[in-house]
Amino acid sequence: MKPTDISRRRFAQIAGSVAAAGLPVRGATALTAQAVVERLQAALGGEWPAAGLDGFKAGDPNTTVKGIATTAMATMDVLKQAVKAGINLVISYEPTFYGRQDGPPPSSSAGRGAGRGFGGVTADDPVYKGKKEYIEKNGLVVFRLHDHWQSCKGDEMTAGLADILGWSKNRIKPDDVLYEIPSATAEDVVAQLRKKLNLRGGLRAVGDRKAVVRRVILYPGAVTPPTMWQRYTEADLMIAGEVREWENTYYAADIFSAGEKRGLVTIGRVVSEDPGMRACAAWLKTVVKEVPAQWISAGDLYWRAV
Repeated sequence: MKPTDISRRRFAQIAGSVAAAGLPVRGATALTAQAVVERLQAALGGEWPAAGLDGFKAGDPNTTVKGIATTAMATMDVLKQAVKAGINLVISYEPTFYGRQDGPPPSSSAGRGAGRGFGGVTADDPVYKGKKEYIEKNGLVVFRLHDHWQSCKGDEMTAGLADILGWSKNRIKPDDVLYEIPSATAEDVVAQLRKKLNLRGGLRAVGDRKAVVRRVILYPGAVTPPTMWQRYTEADLMIAGEVREWENTYYAADIFSAGEKRGLVTIGRVVSEDPGMRACAAWLKTVVKEVPAQWISAGDLYWRAV
């Protein structure tokens, strides 16, 4: 027996085989996943090219929707929570299958490196196959909503993060990422982040922990180096999802070494985007009223060694 087959079977055992629970569909007319997507496409507007990042990634679009979940990333844990809640349409901000284009990835027979652009996995990868089979077995449909939520409702990603941190009223300028918060030490702000975002091991901080923080910049997702270089002087602390370590993190470290009281905190890309998808669930309730919609957090998957 091939090792891949063993790994695949083991993955399926771990993932479980929970049957999709049913929730009654509100209204007389059944609503399909395709119909839900068409409604949100009309509400968000813009062009929706077939080759774009947004679109159906798994499952049958003709499936009757019983419930909708939004999430920053459709992890196995999120999918299992959806099944348990009787939800069968999952709208994910990030890819489901470990790469930018989301799959299906090319077959491994295409040779070394064939999976590049898909996160390195191939069509016969046991984790990819196990996750795809779980989705199909439980009647789930996964739709990615990234570019259009970011461009048409881009402010919601930052506003969602500010809201969960209790800083919604502290934005200095409309549609900007700069906030003026109650004065606190960097150490206290980090503790606040850890508590309100339910962080475990994914948080990292650079700078003087005793420095006084009054102004912060919020960047859910990834911060590009030029953005950090151009805007770091505006705030005492920059809070981002993720950065490229050798560019941003050590730039922040050298600022600290040079004697400036500024800092950088990274909380994890998916964690930083989760609040924005909570806002997406609230928005969906105004667009699709026939079925329930809720947010399922992907959470902080890291653990602390000490």
